[in-house]
Amino acid sequence: MVFTDEIKDMVAKAPFITIVTVTIDGDPHAIVVGKGEVKEKDILGFGIYKMEKTQQNIKSNGKMQVVLATMEGGPKGFRLTGKACIEDKQVLFKAEKAEALL
Repeated sequence: MVFTDEIKDMVAKAPFITIVTVTIDGDPHAIVVGKGEVKEKDILGFGIYKMEKTQQNIKSNGKMQVVLATMEGGPKGFRLTGKACIEDKQVLFKAEKAEALL
């Protein structure tokens, strides 16, 4: 299990979450979303509002990272790495690895 209670709490409290996908040519594409939702163990869901390039990248290779950060209780953050898919107007991200940033 990748998600700790601290990561789940940070998903709920983070004011913004950064999503990074990769183009077919290997170029990173970062966007900022307002909220994410823990769907089940190690899966986050993000509502799709446009995200045209992000959707295209996910469909081509599925690679994705999510960056969570907060200043609450002192600076801390996590980089989550895994795979994503598009389902029912949501990006569903399955974390395979979590790294503490601060």
